[in-house]
Parts: sequence; C-alpha cells; structure tokens
Amino acid sequence: MKRVTKVLIASGELLIAASLALMVTGLAMNDPASTLGSLMSYETARRVHTIASYLFIPLFYVHATAGIYIAFGRFESLKRPEVRRAVLSTWTLGIAVLILLAIVSPGSIFRTSSVSATPVLTLAEVAKHNSSSDCWVIVEDRAYNVTSLIDTHPGGREAILKYCGTNATEVFFLEHNQNDYEVLQAYYIGRIGEPLNTTKNR
Repeated sequence: MKRVTKVLIASGELLIAASLALMVTGLAMNDPASTLGSLMSYETARRVHTIASYLFIPLFYVHATAGIYIAFGRFESLKRPEVRRAVLSTWTLGIAVLILLAIVSPGSIFRTSSVSATPVLTLAEVAKHNSSSDCWVIVEDRAYNVTSLIDTHPGGREAILKYCGTNATEVFFLEHNQNDYEVLQAYYIGRIGEPLNTTKNR
C-alpha cells in the first residue's frame, strides 16, 4: 500500500505541473498579443500545449487508479481480489474508450484504404493561387483555401488579399488567437512538402 501511496503522490505532483503548462500555453495561444503571449511564439505554445495534453491523460489514469486502489482498503466488500479486478478492468476499459473517441475522427472507422492521403503541395503551387477569386495562404506548414473567407473576414478583404499565394504565418499569429486558428482548419487543403522560405515565428 505504501508503494501505491507514493505513486498517488508522484502522479499528483506531475498532474499539477501538466495542468500549469496547459493553463499557461492555453492563455498564450488565446491572446498572442498579451504579455504572456509575447513570451513565446504561438507555434511553441501550441506544441507545448499538445505535449502537456497527451501527458495529462496517462497521468490522470495512473493517479485515479492509485486512488481507487487505496479506496478498496476502506470498504470490506471491495477487498476481495475478484471485485478489485472487476472494478479496475471496468475503469481501464472506460478510459480506453474515452481516449479512442477523442483520437478517432468521425467516420474514420468506416473509411476504406482507398481514401487518399493529405495532398502534399509546393510553394510554387500555392503561389499560383493569388487572386480574390482563387486565394490560398500558408500558415505554418499547412495550406488553406480561404477564397470563400475573403468577403466575410472581420478584418476586411485587403487583410487577406495581400497574402494570397504567400506564407502568412507570421502575420496570422500576430493578429489572431486560438479560436481563429481552429476556424482556419475548415479551409485546410494540404501540407507543404518543402522548407518554407520565411520564418514562422513572430
């Protein structure tokens, strides 16, 4: 039981660290123009946030499992080995199902292997789409067709038009927050398969 208690304490401390990382990076991404956002690039904050998210899941599982195991000792009806196995198995299965639901996109279970992979584009290909009737932009190493967004863009048409066919990573992260980035994903058309010729950081 002492070993389980140590696991409970250690996983709890690591959970606190992961939670702080999630909070700090989340706030930095939500408002890149804030003081906190200026301390790290949007890309760095997003990467750390993603890593912390994936670390949080196993830490939560270990911490909660240790807590459940300790709780068994407080109830006579839960001290039997078969009951412990049943409860822990159910708990593990439940967490596994939740993780599966989180990482599997809708309909992916029913997709066939004939579905093509994400298109790989070149800078030259993106550069051809540089007009108001055909506008592609690059943010990080991903290309987006934002033609339909031009007339409804809150910042005005010109804010998009002058970046059609180019790498707009720097200006995007200077002017937008995490919610804007999530909205942008609806316009994703493929990734860039070569090094970008301008910096991605602010």
